Amino acid sequence: MEGHLYEVVSEKTSLGSITYKITSETLYVKKIAASANKKHLLDFSNIKFVLDRTNIGEMKDFLPDDVSVVIAYNKANKDFLDVTEMLFLTDINFIPFSQIQIPSEVVEFLDPSIDSLSVIGENPENAKFHIQFKNKKTLIVEKQSELNYYLSSGTIKGITVSMAISFVLAKGGYLVVDEIENHFNKEIVSTIIRFFMDSKINVNGAVLIYSTHYPELLDEHNRNDSIYITKNIDSISVQNLSESLKRNDIKKSDAFQSGYLDGTAPAYNSYINLKNYLKKFTEVKSAKTL
Repeated sequence: MEGHLYEVVSEKTSLGSITYKITSETLYVKKIAASANKKHLLDFSNIKFVLDRTNIGEMKDFLPDDVSVVIAYNKANKDFLDVTEMLFLTDINFIPFSQIQIPSEVVEFLDPSIDSLSVIGENPENAKFHIQFKNKKTLIVEKQSELNYYLSSGTIKGITVSMAISFVLAKGGYLVVDEIENHFNKEIVSTIIRFFMDSKINVNGAVLIYSTHYPELLDEHNRNDSIYITKNIDSISVQNLSESLKRNDIKKSDAFQSGYLDGTAPAYNSYINLKNYLKKFTEVKSAKTL
C-alpha cells in the first residue's frame, strides 16, 4: 500500500490562466494484510521510504511540474492504472461503447420490456443500436441522438454505469460517479451501493465514490466515517460525518434533513422569507389579472 505526501501550488500565467505545480512530493510504501483493521489503513507510522521528488536524478529534468512521480514509479513496477473519464456524461445520455452486446441481465434490470440490446459500429459516435422489445420486431436506431426516443434516460445511463460497475468489480479499483441519482430512482442507486458492499460480488476490493442529493442513501452505510458532508456556511467545506454525528441512535438521513448537522438543511428564516415572497408575488399577479 502506497502513502503519498505532496504539496501543490497554483500560479497565474501572463495570460491570466491558472497553472498548478507540484513543489514537493514523497512516496512511501507499507505492507498490509487482508485482515488489517480499517482504523490502521491510513496509519503510516511504520513505513518504508521509496523516493523523493527532489532526488530522482536525471528523471527530474524530464518530469513536468504538474505530473506526479507516482506515474514513473508505477511504470517501473509494471503497476498500471486504467482510467476512464466520463464526466461529460453527467448531464448527457450517451452509451460510450461499440461492437458490444449489452448483457441481458443488465437490460432486464433496467427495462423489463426489452429482450436484447446491441451496439453495432466501430466507434460510439457512429454506432447503431439494435433494440429487441418483447413480442416486437427488432428496432434499429441509426444515431445516438435518437436513442432518447426509444429508451428512458435512466435506462441509457443505467447501461453505461452498469458496464462500468462490471469492469471495476472484475479488476478492482475506483468508480467515481458524480450525482449518482441523476435519472435513477432511489432503489436502483441503493442496489448499486449494495453490490459494492457485498463481499461475494466485490471480491477485488473495488471502491465506489459518489456524490448525491439523496439523504436517504446515507442509511445504506453502516459506518459514519465513509460519509462526507458538504456544507456551504460562509465558504464550502467538507466534513466527515463521524466528526459531527457521534450518536448511533440517530438515523443519518433524519439528522441531515432536520438540520441537526448544521448547514445541511435550509434555514427556517430562509424558508419563511421565501414563503412570504411567493405569497406576495402571487397576490400581486392575481390582482393584475382581475
